[in-house]
Amino acid sequence: MRRTTNLSKSFPELLQKWNCYVRKFPKVESWIIASDYCLDDKSKPNNVMTFTIFPLDDLNVIKKIISMYLKKDIKDISHISSDAIRYLKTFPYFFSIVFIVKHKNKILDLETSKKNLESWIKGSENWPKDLRKNYKPRLNKFADYLKRKDCDAKTLTDLSLAGNMMSYIVEFLMIKTHAKQIFWISDRDRISSFQDGIIEELVHMCYASLINRRVPELKCFGFVKGDNKNFDYDELIRIPDYISGAVASVDFDKNIIEKDKHQKLFDEAILDNERIFIFEVDVEGTQNILSQIDIRKKDDY
Repeated sequence: MRRTTNLSKSFPELLQKWNCYVRKFPKVESWIIASDYCLDDKSKPNNVMTFTIFPLDDLNVIKKIISMYLKKDIKDISHISSDAIRYLKTFPYFFSIVFIVKHKNKILDLETSKKNLESWIKGSENWPKDLRKNYKPRLNKFADYLKRKDCDAKTLTDLSLAGNMMSYIVEFLMIKTHAKQIFWISDRDRISSFQDGIIEELVHMCYASLINRRVPELKCFGFVKGDNKNFDYDELIRIPDYISGAVASVDFDKNIIEKDKHQKLFDEAILDNERIFIFEVDVEGTQNILSQIDIRKKDDY
């Protein structure tokens, strides 16, 4: 079986960091991914999407420890404690992949996003009949929505971005760790709730194409909607929330971070963190998104 993935082939440094991280969990076969986004905030210099991977084992213990050190979302605190910094820097149970999206609204226009999403829907025609039957009604409904003149351009762009990025991570986990289960928990926003959570089907189609039958079972992926009334994963989302908030606030061109809490968090917990890997995305469309990503290195920050 071909074991290269889009992420590992393009970014061997990511694979090296991941291998160091995953050695601590040799028996883990199930993973959970929490994501948070800071997009189109005019007060921030960057659009950022962060995906944080946790072992599914001992999840309740992990949640309890997070709540001890990160009691609130980053927007709800004025200062970040030294204990929180030390926790984010040293706690071994999470690995974060961060995407800084450059020129997001210029590059990913409505028509490009529509074409990407429509091609994913068309790809479902090659799925096994029983699997296609389960997804077809929602996909048909979404396809009809894409034909409307009043489409929500921003949300479609965000869906296209999040779907691609999540798919690369799922491919990476399934091939490199032989993952038996992967659950995605997205922040409660339009990406997760739009069109009754259509993002689940979009990711499934996209990563199935990337896997290309290299593993026999593609039903290991599950999506936990952030707007679910029984939603109980705020603690997990708090990790990518802090990372996205800090990275989004850094003006890399001017080397400026306006708020002290973001400055401290970025300088002392994110820079040189072996469990946080940051990409810069600047592409035309998302079909070939990885070919033009550069690792964002700011050792001289």
